Amino acid sequence: MFILRPAISGGRLPDQAKSCLDQLLELLGRNDLPVTSVYKAILFLNHVENGEKERGLDEITEMVRTTLHRDMLVILLDQPPVQHDVVMEVYYYDFSQWGCSFHSTGQGNALVFSREGERISAGISCSGVQDYRDGALHAFSGVEKLLAETGFSMGDIVRQWNYIPRILNYEGPYQHYQLFNEARARHYGNHFEQKGFPAATGIGTSGTKILIEYIAVSGSGVVTIPIDNPEQVPAYRYPQEYLKGEAVERLKSTPKFERGRYLSVNGRDMVFVSGTAAIRGPNVVYPENSDLQTLYTIDNIEQLVSKKNLEKQGIRTDELAFDYVRVYLKDRNDYPVVLKYCREKYGEVPCVWIEADICRDELMVEIEGQLVRNHPQALK
Repeated sequence: MFILRPAISGGRLPDQAKSCLDQLLELLGRNDLPVTSVYKAILFLNHVENGEKERGLDEITEMVRTTLHRDMLVILLDQPPVQHDVVMEVYYYDFSQWGCSFHSTGQGNALVFSREGERISAGISCSGVQDYRDGALHAFSGVEKLLAETGFSMGDIVRQWNYIPRILNYEGPYQHYQLFNEARARHYGNHFEQKGFPAATGIGTSGTKILIEYIAVSGSGVVTIPIDNPEQVPAYRYPQEYLKGEAVERLKSTPKFERGRYLSVNGRDMVFVSGTAAIRGPNVVYPENSDLQTLYTIDNIEQLVSKKNLEKQGIRTDELAFDYVRVYLKDRNDYPVVLKYCREKYGEVPCVWIEADICRDELMVEIEGQLVRNHPQALK
Protein backbone atom coordinates (compact mmCIF):
# COMPACT_ATOMS: atom_id res chain seq x y z
CA MET A 1 0.00 0.00 0.00
CA PHE A 2 1.11 3.57 -0.69
CA ILE A 3 0.02 6.59 1.39
CA LEU A 4 0.19 9.83 -0.57
CA ARG A 5 -0.12 13.43 0.50
CA PRO A 6 -0.13 16.46 -1.84
CA ALA A 7 3.16 18.20 -2.53
CA ILE A 8 1.25 21.48 -2.73
CA SER A 9 -0.66 23.24 0.04
CA GLY A 10 -4.03 24.85 -0.46
CA GLY A 11 -5.85 25.24 -3.74
CA ARG A 12 -8.57 23.13 -5.30
CA LEU A 13 -9.03 19.57 -4.10
CA PRO A 14 -8.74 18.17 -7.65
CA ASP A 15 -5.34 19.87 -7.98
CA GLN A 16 -4.20 18.37 -4.69
CA ALA A 17 -5.47 14.95 -5.78
CA LYS A 18 -3.50 15.32 -9.02
CA SER A 19 -0.37 16.00 -6.97
CA CYS A 20 -0.94 12.69 -5.17
CA LEU A 21 -1.49 10.88 -8.48
CA ASP A 22 1.73 12.33 -9.93
CA GLN A 23 3.63 10.92 -6.95
CA LEU A 24 1.85 7.59 -7.36
CA LEU A 25 2.89 7.26 -10.99
CA GLU A 26 6.49 7.85 -9.97
CA LEU A 27 6.26 5.21 -7.23
CA LEU A 28 4.67 2.67 -9.54
CA GLY A 29 7.43 3.20 -12.10
CA ARG A 30 10.14 2.94 -9.47
CA ASN A 31 8.68 -0.38 -8.28
CA ASP A 32 8.06 -1.77 -11.80
CA LEU A 33 4.32 -1.90 -11.18
CA PRO A 34 1.85 -1.25 -14.02
CA VAL A 35 -1.06 1.08 -13.31
CA THR A 36 -3.38 -1.91 -13.74
CA SER A 37 -1.93 -3.46 -10.57
CA VAL A 38 -3.76 -0.79 -8.55
CA TYR A 39 -7.13 -2.10 -7.44
CA LYS A 40 -8.29 0.47 -4.88
CA ALA A 41 -7.77 4.16 -4.14
CA ILE A 42 -9.29 5.77 -1.04
CA LEU A 43 -9.24 9.56 -0.88
CA PHE A 44 -9.96 11.31 2.41
CA LEU A 45 -11.16 14.83 1.60
CA ASN A 46 -11.59 18.10 3.44
CA HIS A 47 -13.86 20.03 1.11
CA VAL A 48 -15.80 23.23 1.58
CA GLU A 49 -19.56 22.70 1.63
CA ASN A 50 -20.58 24.71 -1.42
CA GLY A 51 -22.03 24.30 -4.88
CA GLU A 52 -18.70 23.12 -6.28
CA LYS A 53 -18.62 20.02 -4.10
CA GLU A 54 -20.26 17.47 -6.38
CA ARG A 55 -18.48 18.72 -9.49
CA GLY A 56 -15.17 18.56 -7.63
CA LEU A 57 -15.80 14.99 -6.50
CA ASP A 58 -16.80 13.91 -10.00
CA GLU A 59 -13.66 15.54 -11.35
CA ILE A 60 -11.46 13.69 -8.87
CA THR A 61 -13.11 10.32 -9.61
CA GLU A 62 -12.67 10.79 -13.36
CA MET A 63 -9.06 11.94 -12.90
CA VAL A 64 -8.18 8.81 -10.90
CA ARG A 65 -9.78 6.49 -13.45
CA THR A 66 -8.22 8.30 -16.42
CA THR A 67 -4.76 8.37 -14.83
CA LEU A 68 -4.85 4.74 -13.70
CA HIS A 69 -7.65 2.60 -15.16
CA ARG A 70 -11.40 2.17 -14.91
CA ASP A 71 -11.67 -1.36 -13.49
CA MET A 72 -10.79 -0.37 -9.93
CA LEU A 73 -12.44 0.88 -6.74
CA VAL A 74 -12.36 4.65 -6.20
CA ILE A 75 -13.65 5.65 -2.76
CA LEU A 76 -14.09 9.34 -1.87
CA LEU A 77 -14.71 9.94 1.83
CA ASP A 78 -15.99 13.09 3.52
CA GLN A 79 -13.49 12.68 6.35
CA PRO A 80 -10.95 15.51 6.68
CA PRO A 81 -7.32 14.43 7.05
CA VAL A 82 -5.82 16.00 10.16
CA GLN A 83 -2.86 17.70 8.46
CA HIS A 84 -3.88 18.01 4.80
CA ASP A 85 -6.91 18.58 2.63
CA VAL A 86 -6.32 15.33 0.72
CA VAL A 87 -4.75 12.01 1.71
CA MET A 88 -4.78 9.04 -0.64
CA GLU A 89 -4.38 5.35 0.23
CA VAL A 90 -3.54 3.20 -2.80
CA TYR A 91 -3.71 -0.60 -2.79
CA TYR A 92 -2.17 -2.88 -5.39
CA TYR A 93 -1.89 -6.62 -6.01
CA ASP A 94 0.62 -9.09 -7.43
CA PHE A 95 -0.77 -9.55 -10.94
CA SER A 96 1.70 -12.38 -11.64
CA GLN A 97 0.01 -14.56 -9.01
CA TRP A 98 -3.64 -13.54 -9.09
CA GLY A 99 -6.27 -13.28 -11.78
CA CYS A 100 -8.57 -10.29 -11.37
CA SER A 101 -12.06 -9.43 -12.61
CA PHE A 102 -14.12 -6.25 -12.12
CA HIS A 103 -17.86 -6.28 -11.41
CA SER A 104 -20.38 -3.43 -11.18
CA THR A 105 -24.04 -3.38 -10.22
CA GLY A 106 -24.68 0.33 -10.59
CA GLN A 107 -24.97 0.69 -6.82
CA GLY A 108 -21.54 -0.73 -6.06
CA ASN A 109 -18.37 -2.23 -7.47
CA ALA A 110 -16.22 -5.23 -6.60
CA LEU A 111 -13.01 -6.89 -7.70
CA VAL A 112 -12.47 -10.62 -7.42
CA PHE A 113 -8.96 -12.05 -7.18
CA SER A 114 -8.64 -15.77 -7.85
CA ARG A 115 -5.89 -18.36 -7.80
CA GLU A 116 -5.81 -22.13 -7.34
CA GLY A 117 -9.28 -22.32 -5.79
CA GLU A 118 -8.83 -19.32 -3.50
CA ARG A 119 -10.94 -16.23 -4.05
CA ILE A 120 -10.75 -12.78 -2.46
CA SER A 121 -13.15 -9.94 -3.15
CA ALA A 122 -12.83 -6.25 -2.33
CA GLY A 123 -16.05 -4.32 -2.78
CA ILE A 124 -18.03 -1.18 -1.97
CA SER A 125 -21.73 -0.38 -1.82
CA CYS A 126 -23.26 3.01 -1.13
CA SER A 127 -26.70 4.51 -0.70
CA GLY A 128 -27.88 8.06 -0.97
CA VAL A 129 -31.46 7.31 0.07
CA GLN A 130 -32.68 10.24 2.20
CA ASP A 131 -34.53 8.20 4.82
CA TYR A 132 -31.74 6.92 7.08
CA ARG A 133 -33.22 3.53 7.85
CA ASP A 134 -34.02 2.86 4.19
CA GLY A 135 -30.59 4.11 3.21
CA ALA A 136 -28.84 1.66 5.53
CA LEU A 137 -30.98 -1.23 4.28
CA HIS A 138 -30.31 -0.17 0.69
CA ALA A 139 -26.53 -0.12 1.27
CA PHE A 140 -26.59 -3.64 2.72
CA SER A 141 -28.83 -4.85 -0.13
CA GLY A 142 -26.11 -3.57 -2.45
CA VAL A 143 -23.50 -5.60 -0.59
CA GLU A 144 -25.65 -8.72 -0.84
CA LYS A 145 -26.16 -8.19 -4.56
CA LEU A 146 -22.45 -7.74 -5.21
CA LEU A 147 -21.57 -10.82 -3.17
CA ALA A 148 -24.19 -12.95 -4.96
CA GLU A 149 -23.09 -11.80 -8.41
CA THR A 150 -19.44 -12.59 -7.65
CA GLY A 151 -20.02 -16.01 -6.09
CA PHE A 152 -19.71 -15.05 -2.42
CA SER A 153 -22.17 -14.93 0.48
CA MET A 154 -22.56 -12.47 3.33
CA GLY A 155 -20.85 -14.96 5.65
CA ASP A 156 -17.64 -14.73 3.59
CA ILE A 157 -16.92 -11.17 4.74
CA VAL A 158 -13.90 -10.98 7.05
CA ARG A 159 -13.34 -7.20 7.19
CA GLN A 160 -15.80 -4.36 6.84
CA TRP A 161 -15.60 -0.56 7.02
CA ASN A 162 -18.86 1.28 7.65
CA TYR A 163 -18.76 4.98 6.79
CA ILE A 164 -21.84 6.48 8.45
CA PRO A 165 -22.94 10.10 7.82
CA ARG A 166 -23.51 12.10 11.01
CA ILE A 167 -23.18 8.90 13.02
CA LEU A 168 -24.22 10.46 16.34
CA ASN A 169 -27.24 12.38 15.03
CA TYR A 170 -30.86 11.34 15.34
CA GLU A 171 -33.73 10.92 12.91
CA GLY A 172 -36.66 11.45 15.23
CA PRO A 173 -36.09 9.16 18.25
CA TYR A 174 -33.67 6.91 16.32
CA GLN A 175 -29.89 7.38 16.41
CA HIS A 176 -28.16 7.05 13.02
CA TYR A 177 -25.64 4.48 14.25
CA GLN A 178 -28.39 2.44 15.84
CA LEU A 179 -30.43 2.52 12.60
CA PHE A 180 -27.32 1.28 10.81
CA ASN A 181 -26.97 -1.55 13.34
CA GLU A 182 -30.61 -2.54 12.79
CA ALA A 183 -29.95 -2.86 9.06
CA ARG A 184 -26.72 -4.77 9.65
CA ALA A 185 -28.42 -7.28 11.96
CA ARG A 186 -31.25 -7.79 9.49
CA HIS A 187 -28.96 -8.53 6.56
CA TYR A 188 -26.44 -10.57 8.53
CA GLY A 189 -29.18 -12.90 9.74
CA ASN A 190 -27.53 -16.16 10.78
CA HIS A 191 -24.74 -16.00 8.17
CA PHE A 192 -22.07 -15.67 10.87
CA GLU A 193 -23.58 -17.98 13.46
CA GLN A 194 -20.85 -20.62 13.18
CA LYS A 195 -17.84 -18.50 12.23
CA GLY A 196 -18.08 -15.22 14.15
CA PHE A 197 -18.62 -11.75 12.70
CA PRO A 198 -16.24 -9.71 10.53
CA ALA A 199 -13.70 -7.35 11.99
CA ALA A 200 -15.16 -3.91 11.41
CA THR A 201 -14.97 -0.17 11.84
CA GLY A 202 -18.05 2.04 12.17
CA ILE A 203 -17.07 5.69 11.84
CA GLY A 204 -18.73 9.02 11.09
CA THR A 205 -18.50 11.13 7.95
CA SER A 206 -19.78 14.59 7.04
CA GLY A 207 -21.23 13.33 3.76
CA THR A 208 -24.70 12.22 2.74
CA LYS A 209 -24.15 8.64 1.57
CA ILE A 210 -23.79 5.51 3.68
CA LEU A 211 -20.82 3.58 2.28
CA ILE A 212 -19.87 0.00 3.12
CA GLU A 213 -16.47 -1.34 2.12
CA TYR A 214 -15.67 -5.02 2.58
CA ILE A 215 -13.19 -7.85 2.04
CA ALA A 216 -14.63 -11.34 1.50
CA VAL A 217 -12.73 -14.62 1.12
CA SER A 218 -13.50 -18.21 0.17
CA GLY A 219 -11.62 -21.36 -0.78
CA SER A 220 -9.99 -24.47 0.61
CA GLY A 221 -6.74 -22.64 1.44
CA VAL A 222 -8.48 -20.00 3.57
CA VAL A 223 -8.42 -20.01 7.38
CA THR A 224 -10.13 -17.23 9.33
CA ILE A 225 -10.61 -16.96 13.10
CA PRO A 226 -12.47 -14.32 15.16
CA ILE A 227 -10.38 -12.71 17.91
CA ASP A 228 -11.93 -11.58 21.18
CA ASN A 229 -10.46 -9.11 23.66
CA PRO A 230 -10.54 -10.43 27.25
CA GLU A 231 -10.80 -6.85 28.58
CA GLN A 232 -13.88 -5.91 26.53
CA VAL A 233 -17.42 -7.20 26.27
CA PRO A 234 -17.99 -8.26 22.64
CA ALA A 235 -19.91 -5.46 20.93
CA TYR A 236 -22.60 -7.92 19.83
CA ARG A 237 -23.31 -8.62 23.53
CA TYR A 238 -23.72 -5.02 24.69
CA PRO A 239 -26.62 -4.58 27.15
CA GLN A 240 -29.62 -2.65 25.83
CA GLU A 241 -28.91 0.39 28.00
CA TYR A 242 -25.67 1.05 26.11
CA LEU A 243 -27.47 1.31 22.74
CA LYS A 244 -28.69 4.82 21.99
CA GLY A 245 -32.10 6.01 20.89
CA GLU A 246 -35.37 4.12 20.78
CA ALA A 247 -35.80 0.60 19.42
CA VAL A 248 -37.22 0.20 15.93
CA GLU A 249 -38.69 -3.10 17.05
CA ARG A 250 -38.96 -4.74 20.47
CA LEU A 251 -35.20 -4.70 21.19
CA LYS A 252 -32.33 -2.68 19.77
CA SER A 253 -29.81 -4.63 17.67
CA THR A 254 -26.24 -4.71 18.93
CA PRO A 255 -23.23 -3.84 16.72
CA LYS A 256 -22.31 -7.09 14.96
CA PHE A 257 -18.51 -7.22 14.71
CA GLU A 258 -15.47 -8.88 16.27
CA ARG A 259 -12.66 -6.96 17.96
CA GLY A 260 -10.25 -8.54 15.50
CA ARG A 261 -9.98 -11.29 12.91
CA TYR A 262 -7.14 -13.54 11.74
CA LEU A 263 -6.91 -14.42 8.06
CA SER A 264 -4.60 -16.91 6.39
CA VAL A 265 -4.71 -17.37 2.62
CA ASN A 266 -2.55 -20.29 1.51
CA GLY A 267 -0.13 -19.70 4.40
CA ARG A 268 0.05 -15.90 4.11
CA ASP A 269 -1.16 -14.49 7.41
CA MET A 270 -2.61 -11.23 8.67
CA VAL A 271 -4.64 -9.93 11.60
CA PHE A 272 -7.28 -7.24 11.12
CA VAL A 273 -7.69 -4.99 14.16
CA SER A 274 -11.18 -3.49 14.23
CA GLY A 275 -11.77 0.13 15.12
CA THR A 276 -10.74 0.18 18.80
CA ALA A 277 -11.45 2.77 21.47
CA ALA A 278 -11.18 3.26 25.24
CA ILE A 279 -13.86 0.79 26.27
CA ARG A 280 -13.55 -1.66 29.13
CA GLY A 281 -16.31 -4.18 29.51
CA PRO A 282 -19.10 -2.21 27.83
CA ASN A 283 -18.11 1.15 29.38
CA VAL A 284 -16.20 4.16 28.05
CA VAL A 285 -13.22 4.91 30.30
CA TYR A 286 -11.83 8.42 30.78
CA PRO A 287 -14.75 10.14 29.00
CA GLU A 288 -13.65 13.06 26.78
CA ASN A 289 -10.00 12.74 27.93
CA SER A 290 -8.00 12.24 24.74
CA ASP A 291 -4.65 11.64 26.50
CA LEU A 292 -5.82 8.80 28.71
CA GLN A 293 -8.18 7.39 26.06
CA THR A 294 -5.27 7.09 23.63
CA LEU A 295 -3.15 5.18 26.13
CA TYR A 296 -6.09 2.93 27.02
CA THR A 297 -6.92 2.30 23.35
CA ILE A 298 -3.33 1.30 22.63
CA ASP A 299 -3.43 -1.03 25.63
CA ASN A 300 -6.70 -2.56 24.39
CA ILE A 301 -5.04 -3.32 21.06
CA GLU A 302 -2.02 -4.78 22.85
CA GLN A 303 -4.31 -7.10 24.80
CA LEU A 304 -6.08 -8.13 21.61
CA VAL A 305 -2.94 -9.05 19.64
CA SER A 306 -0.84 -10.26 22.57
CA LYS A 307 1.00 -13.56 22.26
CA LYS A 308 -1.12 -15.02 25.05
CA ASN A 309 -4.44 -13.99 23.50
CA LEU A 310 -3.61 -15.05 19.94
CA GLU A 311 -2.03 -18.37 20.86
CA LYS A 312 -5.05 -19.17 23.04
CA GLN A 313 -7.04 -19.08 19.80
CA GLY A 314 -4.56 -21.17 17.85
CA ILE A 315 -2.81 -18.30 16.03
CA ARG A 316 0.98 -18.27 15.67
CA THR A 317 2.47 -14.93 16.69
CA ASP A 318 6.04 -15.20 15.39
CA GLU A 319 6.96 -12.46 12.89
CA LEU A 320 3.54 -10.80 13.09
CA ALA A 321 3.95 -7.01 13.03
CA PHE A 322 1.89 -3.92 12.27
CA ASP A 323 2.24 -2.67 8.72
CA TYR A 324 -0.52 -0.05 8.83
CA VAL A 325 -2.47 2.05 11.35
CA ARG A 326 -5.37 4.48 10.89
CA VAL A 327 -6.21 6.92 13.69
CA TYR A 328 -9.53 8.77 13.97
CA LEU A 329 -9.69 11.91 16.14
CA LYS A 330 -12.90 13.62 17.18
CA ASP A 331 -10.94 16.86 17.57
CA ARG A 332 -7.88 17.52 15.40
CA ASN A 333 -6.44 19.72 18.16
CA ASP A 334 -5.64 16.49 20.02
CA TYR A 335 -3.25 15.46 17.24
CA PRO A 336 0.09 16.40 18.94
CA VAL A 337 -0.49 14.37 22.10
CA VAL A 338 -2.06 11.39 20.30
CA LEU A 339 0.80 11.44 17.76
CA LYS A 340 3.32 11.29 20.60
CA TYR A 341 1.75 8.17 22.11
CA CYS A 342 1.27 6.46 18.75
CA ARG A 343 4.87 7.09 17.70
CA GLU A 344 6.10 5.69 20.98
CA LYS A 345 4.12 2.52 20.32
CA TYR A 346 4.06 2.07 16.54
CA GLY A 347 7.25 3.86 15.53
CA GLU A 348 7.44 4.48 11.80
CA VAL A 349 4.53 2.22 10.86
CA PRO A 350 2.60 3.99 8.05
CA CYS A 351 -0.31 5.88 9.57
CA VAL A 352 -3.25 7.94 8.32
CA TRP A 353 -4.81 10.57 10.58
CA ILE A 354 -8.48 11.43 10.12
CA GLU A 355 -10.90 13.78 11.90
CA ALA A 356 -14.25 12.06 12.41
CA ASP A 357 -17.02 11.48 14.90
CA ILE A 358 -16.75 8.16 16.74
CA CYS A 359 -19.67 5.90 17.65
CA ARG A 360 -20.12 7.22 21.22
CA ASP A 361 -20.32 10.88 22.25
CA GLU A 362 -17.64 10.53 24.96
CA LEU A 363 -15.03 8.87 22.71
CA MET A 364 -12.23 11.08 21.41
CA VAL A 365 -9.93 8.54 19.71
CA GLU A 366 -10.31 5.36 17.67
CA ILE A 367 -7.48 3.28 16.20
CA GLU A 368 -7.59 0.45 13.67
CA GLY A 369 -4.78 -1.45 11.99
CA GLN A 370 -3.41 -4.54 10.38
CA LEU A 371 -0.62 -6.95 11.30
CA VAL A 372 1.05 -9.16 8.70
CA ARG A 373 3.52 -12.02 8.78
CA ASN A 374 6.47 -11.35 6.51
CA HIS A 375 4.54 -8.79 4.45
CA PRO A 376 2.59 -11.24 2.25
CA GLN A 377 2.69 -10.72 -1.48
CA ALA A 378 -0.92 -11.73 -2.23
CA LEU A 379 -2.68 -8.41 -1.69
CA LYS A 380 -1.02 -5.28 -0.37
